[in-house]
Amino acid sequence: MKNNFAKKMMSLSVAFLVIVFGVGYVMTQSVTQTVVKPIDLTVAIDAGHGGIDGGCVGMSTGVTESELNLQFAQKLTKMLTNFGIKVVNTRTDKNGLYDEFSKNYKLEDMKKRIDIINGANAQILISIHMNKYSNSSQNGAQVFFKQGDENSQKLAESIKDMLTANFDNARKLVLSGDYYILNNSNTIGVICECGFLSNPEEEKNLQNDEYQTKMCYSIYCGIINFLGVANNY
Repeated sequence: MKNNFAKKMMSLSVAFLVIVFGVGYVMTQSVTQTVVKPIDLTVAIDAGHGGIDGGCVGMSTGVTESELNLQFAQKLTKMLTNFGIKVVNTRTDKNGLYDEFSKNYKLEDMKKRIDIINGANAQILISIHMNKYSNSSQNGAQVFFKQGDENSQKLAESIKDMLTANFDNARKLVLSGDYYILNNSNTIGVICECGFLSNPEEEKNLQNDEYQTKMCYSIYCGIINFLGVANNY
C-alpha cells in the first residue's frame, strides 16, 4: 500500500501558498484556484458514532457528538472534493451503520465502517470525533494516529501544526491511539478530536458555523500540506 501511495504522490504536483486571511487564520491554498483534473487519491472521512450511539453529550446544551461529527465531516468533505480529491464517507446521515436488531450494534457499526474504508481503497482516513473529560477546564483539539505507522504520525503532525497555528488551545502533542477504526483500516489514518463537549465554552464554539469552518479548514490544510511533502517518503 505504501508503494502505491508513493506513486500517487509522485503524480501530485501542487504548488502551495500560505495566506493569512482577514478572518485571522492561516489557510493553505493551491496557486491555481481550480483543479482541472481530479487527483488520483481517495480520502475516507468517518463521522464517528450515529443512531442510538450519540457519543458524548454537551454539558450545557445537550448537543450530541454524533450530530457535530456529521456537520464537521460534511464541511471537510466539501473542501476536499472542491480541491479535486475523491472522498468516501462512512456515514452521511444521523443513523448508525448497524441493524436495529443487532445484539452488538457497536461492533457491527465499526465493521461496516471498515468495509467502506477498505472497500474504497482509501489512502487516507480522517475520523472525526469530539472529546469529554471529568474536569470541565480541559479543552482543545487533539490528533491521534495509527500505532506504529510513520506516515500516519506525519499526517497527524501536519494537521496538528495547522490546528496550533489557528487555535491557541489546540494540543501541541500528537499521540498514538489503539483504536479499532485505525487498527483495522488499510490506510494512513488519524482521529481528530475537535474539542471537549465537557467544556462549556468549547461546547458553544463547536456549534458555531464559522468556528466549524475554521477547524475543518485547518484539518484540510494539514492534509494538503502532508500530500505536498509525501514525495519525501
